[in-house]
Amino acid sequence: MATDAIDRFRYAYAEAIATVRLRGRADEWDLDDDALAMTLQASVETWTRSLADAPAAQAVAQYLDRLHAEDLVLACACRVGIARAWEHFIAQYRGMLQAAARALVHDEVRAGELADSLYAELYGLEERDGIRRSLFSYFHGRSSLRTWLKSVIAQRFVDSYRAQQRATAISKAAARDELPSASAIEEDPPEPDRPLYIAALREAISIALAELQPRDRMRLNFYHLEDLTLKEIGRIMNEYESSVSRRLTRTRTQLRRRIEQVLRREKRLSEEQIRLCYDYAVEAWPADLSQMLYGSSK
Repeated sequence: MATDAIDRFRYAYAEAIATVRLRGRADEWDLDDDALAMTLQASVETWTRSLADAPAAQAVAQYLDRLHAEDLVLACACRVGIARAWEHFIAQYRGMLQAAARALVHDEVRAGELADSLYAELYGLEERDGIRRSLFSYFHGRSSLRTWLKSVIAQRFVDSYRAQQRATAISKAAARDELPSASAIEEDPPEPDRPLYIAALREAISIALAELQPRDRMRLNFYHLEDLTLKEIGRIMNEYESSVSRRLTRTRTQLRRRIEQVLRREKRLSEEQIRLCYDYAVEAWPADLSQMLYGSSK
């Protein structure tokens, strides 16, 4: 039945699939048609689940045309185990992943461990029924691969932080000759102030962004929302690449300082409460927050 579904999908969207194959340079990795068709079908199915009604064939074709074809093809080639594709991925994204990890943990050793654990999940060391399970299966091409990877590594940081907090709670309980309940281990305690802290930080960010110079806001927008490289931003804004990098760093520093000033003076939050604002917001919108306030330049 699964094979029949793939065959129907390939027949219905043959032209759109061929276009993705060409745009994504699938021949460069010797990626076979079946693997690409299954990847595209999975992407369409994931997108369709978010819709109220089943999309028309034309809408599906338009969806396929909007995908980040080159990124999706590379991820697919890595997932099925094409060595040259994996080597290309490492060469292109290792530096970015290491920088994103350092931005989150601010520790070279822990950053390396965080990035390395992600490589293992992406490569797919675990096998089940003879099939390697790769995290690339969850990349569907609707965002760029760079944006998706930043989000994934931020979520892994959150997961690691939670695990560390639980381990600390267990150690403290053991020191008191107590054992925490199963629910205390498996679930985070209720945090009724979480929405208030996130709302306070969101408002502080809005105030700080509004006070930036227009060109500073433009650089942040190009870099963090449009996902442009330093070279591309420099070309648009008629600036040297090094100047773009330096000004982005300066703007992030200015932004963070002003955000904390608003939280401290206008929201009357303590240093511990400000830390909670960041902790909660990293979980709610990790990639946006970590890259805007801490991100290093690509």
